[in-house]
Amino acid sequence: MPSTQDIPADAETDEQPNRSGWQKATPVIMVLAYVLVPLILIPAFGSDKALIPVLVFLFGNAAVAGFIDGWTFRDTFSLPILAGVGFWLAKVLYFNDGTFLYALGCAATAAIAMFAGQALSKEPQVSA
Repeated sequence: MPSTQDIPADAETDEQPNRSGWQKATPVIMVLAYVLVPLILIPAFGSDKALIPVLVFLFGNAAVAGFIDGWTFRDTFSLPILAGVGFWLAKVLYFNDGTFLYALGCAATAAIAMFAGQALSKEPQVSA
């Protein structure tokens, strides 16, 4: 069994930061938007013409929330999973059973946008 002397000092304090303040709001707002916005879009455009606006919203919501979360917090798998769960809730409420594959697309879109936001949020290193 390794003693505490064998463990590097930085390994003991290497904890990931938790969400704070408005960082906690991003996943909640995303899931609420998945549940509430189709309720507005479908009647506003009519059920036969709402396909394109709803698809743009579904993937746009995942992309915007993922980018914001990556930019302000860090890259995690929690937000893409929540994007899939949020779409699943919307599917149960508004869409037919054949649309379950969009959950994977929403999760992938959120993950790609989150990694892009994380990459763009890092400040460039200045060489001495």
